[in-house]
Amino acid sequence: MKKNEAVKIRLDEWVQNKGYLNSRLTIIQLSKIIGINRTYLSNHINKTYGLNFNLWLNHLRIEEAKKIILQSPARSLAGIAEQVGFTDLAHFSKQFKLHEGISPSEWKKNALEG
Repeated sequence: MKKNEAVKIRLDEWVQNKGYLNSRLTIIQLSKIIGINRTYLSNHINKTYGLNFNLWLNHLRIEEAKKIILQSPARSLAGIAEQVGFTDLAHFSKQFKLHEGISPSEWKKNALEG
């Protein structure tokens, strides 16, 4: 098995186990968790997803938040933000808007009306 295949398998497994929900996660921690050099991991994420580590992590967290919003519309956005690994609602809202083009509350309203 090639090194990049091994990285992909370990990373996919980590994503399936929702390791990205850890709000204190760093690329150094992730590289240790999956047993890959930090620089190699960073390059793999950049090449595979076209995003740097932090943008990729936020993407995973926002996709998870969208699922939760649809499954549990009564939950507060602040609670969801914390559950998916953001330290506060303001940071979550900013990243969500960068990712989706609209605020999480607008997205929720549109998704539930749709």
